[in-house]
Amino acid sequence: MKRAEYEGLDARILSLAHAGRRREACALLVESYGGEILGTCISRVGDAALGEDAAQDAMARALVGLEDYRGTAGLRPWLHRIAANRCVDLLRSRTSRRRHTAPVTELDEIRAPRIPSPLEVAEEKSEQSTRLGAVREALANIKEPDRTWVELHYTHGVAYDEIAESAGLSRAAVKQRIWRAVKHVRAALAARGEVLS
Repeated sequence: MKRAEYEGLDARILSLAHAGRRREACALLVESYGGEILGTCISRVGDAALGEDAAQDAMARALVGLEDYRGTAGLRPWLHRIAANRCVDLLRSRTSRRRHTAPVTELDEIRAPRIPSPLEVAEEKSEQSTRLGAVREALANIKEPDRTWVELHYTHGVAYDEIAESAGLSRAAVKQRIWRAVKHVRAALAARGEVLS
């Protein structure tokens, strides 16, 4: 979608919300941005179920705040910020719970080993998984909001201008911070013997 299309979509969603037509605004918001937010959340937390929880909660929080939304950069960056914050909150609470509770394993929770696939597929999958884990680990060390900007730009194709407008910074400043973040990710991967193309 192009920026003008997002602006038209956002205006439609906001007008529905301000007119008190919350169900329609909700349906259009989820239809338009739900998949993207879900993908971002799953990518950030590294777990499909937890990512779904984060995305659902982020969309619910956005819906509550939709009538009071006064941003100028559009709903997309605003939704990604809400989602990023929710992912951080869930990961923190998950880590905190792990520290305070002893692991309990029941027989129903123990899974039988998976039947291995052909060797080539297994090796490729392992390499991809290792590489994805390394990228996630490297991205986790990038401070906010730079991490979100990297994800918005490279994963979702959000232009530097849009991110800059949302952040209240110049295009050059945002581009430089994203470049530095990518440089740090590449350095972290290089230290592990990985190369980011």
